[in-house]
Amino acid sequence: MGNLVYIAVIADVVGSRSVTNRAAFQRRLVRAITSINKSYAQTIASRFILTVGDEFQGLLAATDQIVPILASLRSGIHPVELRFGVGVGSLDTPLREEALGMDGECFHLARSGLQRAAQRRTPVEVEARAEQEPFSIYALLYGALRRLWTERQRQVIDLAMIGLEGKKIASRLSISPPAVTQHMRAAGWKEVNEATRNWEQTLARVHRLET
Repeated sequence: MGNLVYIAVIADVVGSRSVTNRAAFQRRLVRAITSINKSYAQTIASRFILTVGDEFQGLLAATDQIVPILASLRSGIHPVELRFGVGVGSLDTPLREEALGMDGECFHLARSGLQRAAQRRTPVEVEARAEQEPFSIYALLYGALRRLWTERQRQVIDLAMIGLEGKKIASRLSISPPAVTQHMRAAGWKEVNEATRNWEQTLARVHRLET
């Protein structure tokens, strides 16, 4: 158990107290979590589950699907925003089917990352034993950009991060493909995508080094 390195993800809703119709929102959040657990079952080591309030957590065995997983969760509760703490480390207790009742370095680091995301108003913070600076820079820059985007731009970019192409995004949102292209260009999708790929590759490298 202690020799295996996992990626713990802890998430919380930004501005949860201002969310109207709490019951309907909770249903949307549960649907988003359920969908993730089904769609990414091969990557998820312990299924995502609600813990306290609007907070939820899951455990990943690998990093290769983390970008679409986070984007799918964001997309599932749009326009409400999420913040994420990601921790790369060991697990000290037996692995469970759902990410509840477990403890270990990965969860402690993810909790630290979530607290830092709240303090710095960033969308996602990664905590690992080494190489923090690339993650910190990405979090600040991506967070600054995301706050400047319109709700539609956030929606389009999240769907693009899931892996949908222009026509599928247009169909999903009932807008035209040229409108999708316009939103992506205005949001700086090319640069955001490149930076996010670098972030994911760095995370994968850190995971391999610590395994």
